[in-house]
Formats: sequence, structure tokens, C-alpha cells
Amino acid sequence: MYLTTLIFILAFIFVYRHDNRSYWNPPLFILSIGSIFLSIMTLIYHLGFESAHDILFLFAFIFIPLLIFISAFLLIYNGFVLLKREGKSLTNLLSLLLGIAILLFFVLMYYRFSMSTNIFTTNPILNTLFILVIFSYFIFGIAFVGYMSYSILYLFIPKNKNYDFIIIHGAGLYNGSQVTPLLKKRIDKAVEAYHQAKNPNIKLIVSGGKGSDEKISEAQAMRNYLLSNTTIPEDRILLEDKSKTTYENLLYSKQLGKQFIPNPTFLFVTNDYHIYRTSAYAKQIGMHGDGLGCKTASYYIPSAFIREFIALCVKLKWVFIMLYIPLILLIIISYRGIYW
Repeated sequence: MYLTTLIFILAFIFVYRHDNRSYWNPPLFILSIGSIFLSIMTLIYHLGFESAHDILFLFAFIFIPLLIFISAFLLIYNGFVLLKREGKSLTNLLSLLLGIAILLFFVLMYYRFSMSTNIFTTNPILNTLFILVIFSYFIFGIAFVGYMSYSILYLFIPKNKNYDFIIIHGAGLYNGSQVTPLLKKRIDKAVEAYHQAKNPNIKLIVSGGKGSDEKISEAQAMRNYLLSNTTIPEDRILLEDKSKTTYENLLYSKQLGKQFIPNPTFLFVTNDYHIYRTSAYAKQIGMHGDGLGCKTASYYIPSAFIREFIALCVKLKWVFIMLYIPLILLIIISYRGIYW
């Protein structure tokens, strides 16, 4: 156990020091934390402190599941609050749906292990489905906790303030032409970073295309806001108005920056929950720089993190598919003579 813990810790430190934006950082971080906890439990037990060991055991196998169970109701409540304040949409349903999914997990576990039924043991199809569902809960649950934990940690990484460009990521517009409160927070944070920058020639890149329901591009709306509400000169504001996604925000802004400087460095400003995924995309396209987050309304955070996690899972879908292959092969081998 101790050797495994040491391997995870060293692997995390190595990857983190090489690039703190790597996709490997969240899983290695949560595996390191988990293995450290188990190693501490093992050490305490071997030292003879059985009471302390029992307390840690209760924490791991009773308190944490209870906390997850309670979180389901908090997510459901948050879902209703979000729907009331932000309106009905699939995105705003995410925290509500996750809360329901967590409750269904506990119902399924109770039915499988507590009810006096042998339906799972006598029906190979149902038992296979149960194994796949439980495996999915654990894989995506651990991945989500790792992603969320590391995303929070990433926010506290110091920024060096020496950049060539500050990118402001666009968001939806109010009435098709005005910045929303959410977008205003990004702009204000970028302006603050602009005035604190060490580079006297630093420029702002306002990035965001024109949506189907918008009168002007998000980039133009941000530029209008900056010229009307700040003292930043017009020649320090560059327009990138073609992008439709976070990935394109970064890619097109990088291309724009390279028109002025051969190897530019960037600071990209978006919301707290969005920083790590944005930074990972920046690494993917070879962009040098850091992310800077602005605060988000508390009721919006759970749904935002869920959406970010889903987007990252889609981006890394082949990693999750590879995790299922050994399990499926094991099921096929175990049910030899039944399925085939």
C-alpha cells in the first residue's frame, strides 16, 4: 500500500511540474489523496491505535456515503433554484438530474444487497447490467471528484502577470447586443489583470462570434463595453469574432496574437469553473499561458461544474471506452457457456 501511494504521489508531482494543465493531473491527484488516506489507515492499525483506525473506517465507509446521499437532495434543490432563476433548459437541469441519479444509485444498491431477492443472481442479463451500471457510477463518480478537486486547486496556482495578450472568453448576450452580468464579471477581471500586468504593451483580445439569436458578435459587445466603461485605449483591444466554442476562442486568439508576436504568451479570463478545461485546451493547441477565473453566482456552480465535466468526458471519450474494455472482457469470460 505504501509503495502504491508513493508511486501515485511521485507520478502526480512529476506530471504537475511538467505541465499543470495536463489531463493526467485530476486522476493522479485524486488517486494520491485516496491512497494517502488508506496508507494512514493502515499505518494507524499497525501501530495499534485501533480506535483511531475505526474512526477513519467509519469516516470512509459511512460518513462519506452519507455525505453523498445528502448531496443528492442538495443538488435536486439547487436544480429547482437554477430553473427558477435561469429558466428551463437542458443545461439548467443538470444538477437536478445528477441528484436524482445519485438517489437511484442508493436505491439500486439497497435493492441488490438488502432485499430478499435472487433476481440478479439468477438472471445473467440483469446481473451484467447491474455490474455495468455500478462500474459506471464509480468510474464517473471518481473522475468527477478528481476533476472538481483539481479544478479548485488549479485556481490557486500563482500567475506571473507577464503576458503579451489577455483573452476574454465570450458568453451569451442580453437582448442580443449587451453584455450579461456573467460576461461583465469576466471583462472586469480582465481589466483588473490588464492594469496589474508587467508588460506595458499588453493587449486585450475579446473573443466570441455572433450567435443565431444575437444582433452583434460577443466580441463586438465586449469591445463596446470596454470603450464605454474603461480607460483602455482602442488600439489595445483586438477583435476575434469568428469563434463559436471555447476551443475556437483559444485557437483563433492564438492565431491573432501570432500576427503581432512570434511566440506570444496569453492570460485567458473566464469563470472559475471553466478555467481548468480551458487551460487543458490551451495546452492541446500549444498555447503558452495561464487561466484566470472570476467568481460565479453560487447557485450556478454545481450545474456549471457538471457541464464542464461532461464536456471533458466527451473530449476524452476514448479514455473511458478503454476503461470499459477489460470489464467487458471479464464479463464475457465469466459468462462463458451462458452468453456464448
